[in-house]
Amino acid sequence: MKRYYLHLVWQLALRLSIGFYWLYFASQRWLSVEWVEGLLKTAAEGNYVPLYGDILRAAVELEWRSLAWTITIAETIVGLMIILGILVKVAGATGALIDLNLLMTFAFCSCPWNENEFPLVFWFYFAPMLLNMQLIADRSAEVISVVRLFRSIPAARVSPS
Repeated sequence: MKRYYLHLVWQLALRLSIGFYWLYFASQRWLSVEWVEGLLKTAAEGNYVPLYGDILRAAVELEWRSLAWTITIAETIVGLMIILGILVKVAGATGALIDLNLLMTFAFCSCPWNENEFPLVFWFYFAPMLLNMQLIADRSAEVISVVRLFRSIPAARVSPS
């Protein structure tokens, strides 16, 4: 029994860390996404993944600002869902997909940041993707979450008159 609770504490610590990870990176763009333009255009132009690179170049060429805001909003929602314990498995899967997108965008391109630091850039996006996938098996939300708090509040009984 003691081992089970230790396991849940570990899962909760990991869940909260991943949630704050998403909120931290989303917060860098909450006030302005202008600084992302150069990064996205450079990554799109240098991306060498066959189909993905073509889709990325088309998306960045059409409207990079909408893409940046969409990613920011998605990261914020995923972070809040993970921290609050709302649909953690769905949030973890979504976070893994966002991380896969970031990995494909920034790690697989002929870009200045990849010339000498490819392993660093690769693991910077790949490791969080693995951690987000771990949330699919997370059970800490069953014990500590906002949803659990609402379940413990007794419903008001309405008597028929």
